[in-house]
Amino acid sequence: MLKNIIKSAPKLCENYFNNNVVHKRLAGHSKWQNIRHIKGAKDAERSQLFTKLSRQMKVAVQEGGSVDPKMNLKLSQVVDQAKRANMPVATIHSVLKSCQQDKSQAKSHMLEIKGPGSCFILCEVFTGQLHQLKMGMATILRKHQCKFGDGGGTHLFEEKGIIETEIPDQSVNKEGILDTATGHAIESGAEDVKLIDDVLEFSCGKTSLSQVVRALEQLNYKIVSASVEYIPLKAQTLQESDLALYRSLYEKLENLPEVVRLSDNIA
Repeated sequence: MLKNIIKSAPKLCENYFNNNVVHKRLAGHSKWQNIRHIKGAKDAERSQLFTKLSRQMKVAVQEGGSVDPKMNLKLSQVVDQAKRANMPVATIHSVLKSCQQDKSQAKSHMLEIKGPGSCFILCEVFTGQLHQLKMGMATILRKHQCKFGDGGGTHLFEEKGIIETEIPDQSVNKEGILDTATGHAIESGAEDVKLIDDVLEFSCGKTSLSQVVRALEQLNYKIVSASVEYIPLKAQTLQESDLALYRSLYEKLENLPEVVRLSDNIA
């Protein structure tokens, strides 16, 4: 009997682990979004990021009128971001080639959503069938006690270049890190810098993003991400019940293939 117990011990431990492991939900400050769910294997997360970047490249081509990053500033910024995310060069070229061949007449649209707890959501989409997309989205919004806005919501936000970098010297205290980064922000042309968790976040004008990135790289900063984002002028605090409702809504919208980017004014 003891022999059988010893033989079955590894399987028992495996079953216990599988049945009792706690899956951590990571949600918080991220310049891709304010709230972001990370679940499943890393390859699934990587695939989702590449899909999002591909959509953003298509929008940049449609708005900038060129598949050449040298002739299209917005496209150049997205391509740089894709390279930092280790998207294969072949994949980037494939996306740009598909943009040349695309005859769908898809366009970029900004949809405004009144979310739970009086929060506001900007939903950028890329589609050639806007009416059909909005009908499908309206069903999702009703289930989450939300609705489309009446317009003017973009005035609650400003577009900023947001650059996240690794902290150059982890041994320095927070005050020292921020003092040094503040000097480098001035030197590089950034408008502000914040220390958030384990990254430094530099902000700048949307048209000077590439310039500031290059300057920070010359100062030996390792860039984690760099993109133009909608930043709320005033943040809205939500009750836990409203926040839970928003998380569910966010996940549903994020999974729609036409959705390029979501921005909100949640504190």
